[in-house]
Amino acid sequence: NLVKQMEDVDVKVLKEMPSDAKEGPYAAIVDAIFGFSFKGEGGIREPFGSIIKDMIASQGKGDGPGTSIISVDVPSGWDVNGGDGDTGFMPDVLISLTSPKLSSKRFTGRHFVGGRFLPPAVAEKYGVSMPPYQGVQQVWES
Repeated sequence: NLVKQMEDVDVKVLKEMPSDAKEGPYAAIVDAIFGFSFKGEGGIREPFGSIIKDMIASQGKGDGPGTSIISVDVPSGWDVNGGDGDTGFMPDVLISLTSPKLSSKRFTGRHFVGGRFLPPAVAEKYGVSMPPYQGVQQVWES
């Protein structure tokens, strides 16, 4: 799982947003709170709503360098098809797994697609357009 992989390469995994995150002591925060099946009907429950607000504040847009936010697959709080509901959250980098989701059309930062998890025959069967990976590459920047 993602947490185990992060721990194996000595990436610090936190259970809550540090109180000093808004001051920018971190180069980057990996946003992987929700998966692609997230449905935001009825709002985002706590503590997740506050964490997303803290991530936005830590970016320091216009207030200096801030912290880069890197979202995995779909930014937290976004609908997989429609994009951001009402959080105002726009990460700096998006890493889509396997293929971009429809919500990525509304994303404005650097966008990478990673992982060849879908065999070509399955992609063809379901009409999934795969990135133009070169050779044995596992990542493609759109």
